[in-house]
Amino acid sequence: MKRESLTPRFVEVLPDTSAIKAGEIWITHKHRTVNLRCPCGCGELTVLSLHPSRWHVYFDGKSVTLDSPTGGSVWAISGCGSHYLIRNNIVVWLDDIDPDLSRKYATTELHRMLQSTREGHSIRLFIRRWYHRLITWLWWR
Repeated sequence: MKRESLTPRFVEVLPDTSAIKAGEIWITHKHRTVNLRCPCGCGELTVLSLHPSRWHVYFDGKSVTLDSPTGGSVWAISGCGSHYLIRNNIVVWLDDIDPDLSRKYATTELHRMLQSTREGHSIRLFIRRWYHRLITWLWWR
């Protein structure tokens, strides 16, 4: 059963994952994560990192909107293949993605990324990514 709306819960520390119920979106700035059960009803726990390059939470006093620099859609890579946006506590459904296709896409992307680090002409890209990860890690410490 697909849920159409979510109830935001702002917490300092996340509870045990069994306390996260369907229809709720748990947000903790201390741990920089957003946690929710997949709104399609499959029960899969979705954890999103509140990193500046990944996800942002906008709260207007009543409702939550999730957005990201890359487009802002949540795509379940494993399991059900759900694809959705969260706007003003409402789940906006996008096209479902076939779970086999999503696994194939994730595998292809991982292979492509590993392959680019092995090629001599991409060593600069590898160093740039490594440097960015290091700076990001130091920033969030």
